[in-house]
Amino acid sequence: MSVELSHREFLLALTADAVMQARIARDQLYDVIIPSLPPLRRAIAEAVKRHLNADALLTEPFLHDLEILIDFMRVEIEKDVQTTWIADEHNVHGGHHQRHFDTRTHSLAVAVGHLIGLYEAVTEVIDTVQAERLMDDLLQG
Repeated sequence: MSVELSHREFLLALTADAVMQARIARDQLYDVIIPSLPPLRRAIAEAVKRHLNADALLTEPFLHDLEILIDFMRVEIEKDVQTTWIADEHNVHGGHHQRHFDTRTHSLAVAVGHLIGLYEAVTEVIDTVQAERLMDDLLQG
């Protein structure tokens, strides 16, 4: 009984983390991501936002949409990142690249980091539940 309870508590903790990450991601969507995109390019962000407000948070379709949004936002961020070469005679390669983010791009990069945190938290819950089902099937069959 205590093993089941500890497992349930573990799963509850994972789920609580996913819900917390969803709250942070929702704020980032409302405050940073959606306002920064032109209206015609907000569709996937709006779809993810709708999942956050429903019971669809811990589902594979949500993860799929979230992954698409993360990839889309990475491309958007890369468009505005400026890269310069910094020469350095003490560097084996003769120097290094340095990336410069403007304020908007930096805010988007931070927001995408939070979306990635949500993706990882939801994936962990789904994978844990799936592993539990597989284990139960093995033990019963």
